[in-house]
Amino acid sequence: MSLDIQGFIQIGALINNEPGQTAVVGELSELSQSFARSKQYFTKAGLQVELVSFTSKRDKTTITVPSVFSDHILTLSQWIYTQSINGNFKNDEVEFQRLLLGQFSTTIGDVQSGSMIASGSNWFPRWVSWKLEVTASGVEDPSDVDNTIIVWFDDADFSQNYTGCEIYPQMPISPVDVFMGVKSVVAKAMEAFNLPDHHAAINTRAAGYPYTALVTHNYTWHDREDYDATLLVPISLLIYGRAGLNPTKQKEALRDYILENSDYPVSDWVKVYPEIFTTTKFTFVPGWTIRGVPNEEDIAALYSPMLPYDFLADAVTVFGEWGAQTVAQKNSNELPKPTTDVQFFPSIYKSLSCAVIAGSENAIDKDTLNKVLPDYALISTQNADIARISKNTTEWLKLFFQALVAAEEYHPYDTPLDVVKLVDDKDPALYFFVFEYQNVEYRIVARKAVWAAPAPAAS
Repeated sequence: MSLDIQGFIQIGALINNEPGQTAVVGELSELSQSFARSKQYFTKAGLQVELVSFTSKRDKTTITVPSVFSDHILTLSQWIYTQSINGNFKNDEVEFQRLLLGQFSTTIGDVQSGSMIASGSNWFPRWVSWKLEVTASGVEDPSDVDNTIIVWFDDADFSQNYTGCEIYPQMPISPVDVFMGVKSVVAKAMEAFNLPDHHAAINTRAAGYPYTALVTHNYTWHDREDYDATLLVPISLLIYGRAGLNPTKQKEALRDYILENSDYPVSDWVKVYPEIFTTTKFTFVPGWTIRGVPNEEDIAALYSPMLPYDFLADAVTVFGEWGAQTVAQKNSNELPKPTTDVQFFPSIYKSLSCAVIAGSENAIDKDTLNKVLPDYALISTQNADIARISKNTTEWLKLFFQALVAAEEYHPYDTPLDVVKLVDDKDPALYFFVFEYQNVEYRIVARKAVWAAPAPAAS
């Protein structure tokens, strides 16, 4: 994909001016406006819609939205608005796509759209994506013939599903190569750290742009010559965009920042900050399709706590790693042992159970979930026995239940900021809801995600 444009359509006539309120359609919330530092705004004489561009990239380089594209997006969005207020759309996304293609059949292709949402008595798509069909002579850069456009009309869907983000790390001291010193040197340098100066540096970095979140993680620093000599080091991140709350993206931003500002290679930094330069994670694969007590309304059904062996084996194949198969195992058609830890994990949430796969880079003290949550038990947070469980585990449970509810996707627009949607880089049909606790990443496969173990090769 050469040209990537993602934006929101604001409609002045629909904006809700009540304090603290956001219109169902055509208005960005204060939170969503923080999803990019430098947004681009486009209007056109005689039209009632405004394009707010959050992402405009050509081969990953940010550019101004080419006028051919901004004019086209505004024209198409105005048509949608006009048709909606004239009552020509219903609660039928397939019919909406048919009408849109009928109007713009010679100029657009690859049309997709979200479910319809009502603004008063008028129906709008939550979002629309398409490709502008154009020749190389009709655009400023020939590569722009390969393009993808997506615009949102619904703030709730945009807030949940916009994938762009910007992350700006703020180290406690500088330069970063100070952390390559021995423990006594680093400890002495950290004595200069204080919150007022740290916050002042963060405000300077923000440059007046309202941010989505400011998070600070305590990372364990290791002396690269003596792994057991450690210090706890706070590192802050300015985040623009809900997607930036994904712990994987935060570590990527930290790695990039450290390496860009360092004279030392990755091999040295892995020893100093293993939590940053490796990924400690657990992937939860719930038995969403394994029902115990069905119900006419799907949302009220209960899951079966018993997961079949084939489900667990498939989960390892897709999300973990198997060891090498011996000749004897091949001859008897046996599976080898997994090289990543696998556990059966029951929960009290609707009797749902999961297969839990440890990450291949997990350190030895976190190579199995038992070591991270040694006192996990099937106890309700309302039960008096919850007091017998450690604070760490009870706090983890609160996040875990929030993530399970989000991953079940019956309430897709009520996800807290602590839980982030993560789409697989290689397969957009596979996605997770992710949270982080004590620098460990927990991924829960979404109920609607599509995954399957590949069929065995023919012998």
